[in-house]
This record gives sequence, structure tokens and C-alpha cells, in this order.
Amino acid sequence: MNASLENLADLFKALSDPTRLSILRMLTAECRPVSTIVTASGRSQPLISHHLRVLRESGLARTERKGTCIIY
Repeated sequence: MNASLENLADLFKALSDPTRLSILRMLTAECRPVSTIVTASGRSQPLISHHLRVLRESGLARTERKGTCIIY
């Protein structure tokens, strides 16, 4: 299979989860630390961290470190 098609399929996989779409909606409004995303979502921190990793690896989210905090 063509590498660009595989990349596109991975992107759609990242977008296929309602929790990840919710996180992306939050992040389009403003950059937020993980703790704020966890609180706003009502989900557990490990689950949100997993979804953020998927979004980051697919290129849909990026991080910036501010002291001990990671901002998405």
C-alpha cells in the first residue's frame, strides 16, 4: 500500500474516537494543560494521556513544556 494512504488511514483512525474529537475541540479554543483537559472531559488522567499521545503521534496535537507542566 502507498505510504501516503497509510498515513491518511492513521489520521482517520486518530479521528475516529469521540473522546479524541472532544479533546481536539477543546484544544482548538485554546492551549491547555493535561489537568484541565482531564477535568473538562470527566475522564481519568491515564485515559486522557493515552488519547493525547495518539493525537500527538498523528500530528494533530503538539506539546510545549512550561516548567513542570505540559501544554497541548
